[in-house]
Amino acid sequence: MEHTHNTLTVYELQYRTPSRKTHALTLFGLVSIPYFSQIFLSFLLWQQPIPHEWLIGEWLINYQGGFVRRGLPGEIIFQIAQRLSIPTAQLTILVQTTILTVFFILTYYLIRTTELSPITFTLLFSPAFLLLSFYTWPHLGVRKELVLEIILLLVILSLRLSKRPLRFLPIWVGGASIVAVLSHEMLVLFLPYIIAATIIYERDFGPLSRSTTVALLPAVLIGGLIVRSPQANTDTINAICSSIQPIPTRDCMMLGEVLGAISFLELSTEQGIEFVRLFTTPETSVVYLITGFMSFIPIIVVITAYRLWQCIPRRGLAAIIMFIGISLLSTVPLMIVAADYGRFINIHVTCLTFLLIWLIQEIPNRMTYLPQHHALLSWIAAIVFVVSWRLPMWLLFATYSNAFPLFKLFTESVRN
Repeated sequence: MEHTHNTLTVYELQYRTPSRKTHALTLFGLVSIPYFSQIFLSFLLWQQPIPHEWLIGEWLINYQGGFVRRGLPGEIIFQIAQRLSIPTAQLTILVQTTILTVFFILTYYLIRTTELSPITFTLLFSPAFLLLSFYTWPHLGVRKELVLEIILLLVILSLRLSKRPLRFLPIWVGGASIVAVLSHEMLVLFLPYIIAATIIYERDFGPLSRSTTVALLPAVLIGGLIVRSPQANTDTINAICSSIQPIPTRDCMMLGEVLGAISFLELSTEQGIEFVRLFTTPETSVVYLITGFMSFIPIIVVITAYRLWQCIPRRGLAAIIMFIGISLLSTVPLMIVAADYGRFINIHVTCLTFLLIWLIQEIPNRMTYLPQHHALLSWIAAIVFVVSWRLPMWLLFATYSNAFPLFKLFTESVRN
């Protein structure tokens, strides 16, 4: 008993708050910041006479010119717009807003019981997680990866709240994953995070994890077929552009003078590699090395502070590391043909954060003890970390001034 008491004293959480309700209200207010910034962006996009070639154009890709990658959401939007006589651009904004709302509601529902300490604050409000859309506003809208992240959230919440065997979970996860891959083919690379969630639930690569792995194989196969399929041609692009009424995106109207999501479908793998090389400089490389490392600092700190490896048996832990490692390594080649480095990092950080928050809630009293007089310094350090850097969305924005605004202010003040 004495040993147990001392252990709990050593690992007792330092930052106690008056109640869970206080935490929930604080988290709700903080989560609302990025949410309402995106809602305001949607409102501005609604007012534009011409749909944005990336923020909206990505969602307007459809199958009217034949089967193309990323076309499922656009085909659904097109069919609904045709039947209800609604402008496709405005219907797209409604769909985006709905998906964004679902994502933030599920995110809040997952994190609302998480104790708000400097460590969890840094994890939740890292520029690579919730604040990515806020810090990159207005250049980053509602992204298709939210489809996968919503699936992962639903899996985690289902497993966390389940009181009976989840026999049908692999079935709906398999179907939902196919939808995610047909929405954006790169999402196939992040499906292992769903398997990692089931391993955490079973504490091993057990029957549910094996069934889920098998259920995800059709999505993996479809993803492979999409990647190997030929890129869209001019006739396909024209058919997609003609289907967008009443006004198509700028890349459709300006015939190659403006590059957008729809016209980007014509690029081959070789052209994609050349596109990445065009924007890769020593500055962009250094910026992404630094910001990529900083993106994972909160994750490493949480794992270390809570000793999360101790709550999962060695075999289960090895399986989790293997599947997460597969996802991390498989996205490295993606960076050769696509310039959205910030998006790739964000998806990894988001999926890892959801898994860690779930584990933290299961073992809330394992944080390393810190003396009380360090509380203020810890909060200052957490806030400085959150506001001192940005994760660039893609290579074009990977500059020192964009990634490190406080450093920019400091250098300008020194010069003056």
